[in-house]
Amino acid sequence: MNEGNAALLKVESEERDAAVVLRAEGEVDSYTVELLREKLSEAFGAGRPVVLDLSGVEFFASVGLSALVEYHLRGEERGTPFRLVSPRGSVLRALKATTLTETLELYLDVDSALNA
Repeated sequence: MNEGNAALLKVESEERDAAVVLRAEGEVDSYTVELLREKLSEAFGAGRPVVLDLSGVEFFASVGLSALVEYHLRGEERGTPFRLVSPRGSVLRALKATTLTETLELYLDVDSALNA
């Protein structure tokens, strides 16, 4: 992967008692989606609910939607809740356009997701 593209997406992970919280910032596209997948895979390995905060994501391509569906299904298989926080702008439009808002668990903030 080109190092310049890595700067387009940052994903930080924080272990909480109740869940693993991932905070994504930047752009999710074909160049950066592997970083998102890698962080989601690590988070799901902890065996606790996974909360993905998308409030800092400005651009979200269809490959990002595929990753969300992939990990939603993985969570259902393993009995591990997967919750999304604060998708907005292009992220929310993409989720609505694909009716994923009806499938995925969406929350306004991290605290709401953690308390669900």
